[in-house]
Amino acid sequence: MSTPQQRIHAATRRLLDLLESGESLSPEAVELRAELGEATAEAGHLEDAFYQVDELLKDAQREHGPDHGTVTRARAAVAAVEEIARRSVEGS
Repeated sequence: MSTPQQRIHAATRRLLDLLESGESLSPEAVELRAELGEATAEAGHLEDAFYQVDELLKDAQREHGPDHGTVTRARAAVAAVEEIARRSVEGS
């Protein structure tokens, strides 16, 4: 199993490759952005994680409308980060 830092590194590298092609909201890019936000939260950088998934959700909604699959995935990422934050607060 990889660490959150390893997941952040891998997702960032793959995402940068996609962004060079202008694919910030392709299904693969959305998945990578969600993974990056979730791994960032797991690494303990909650403020950064919330920013990442919030921006992903806004971008997906603006590009695809409220009912698209990418918006559903973005909402799931927001929920995952919220859950990680909740567990973090409870564990303190």
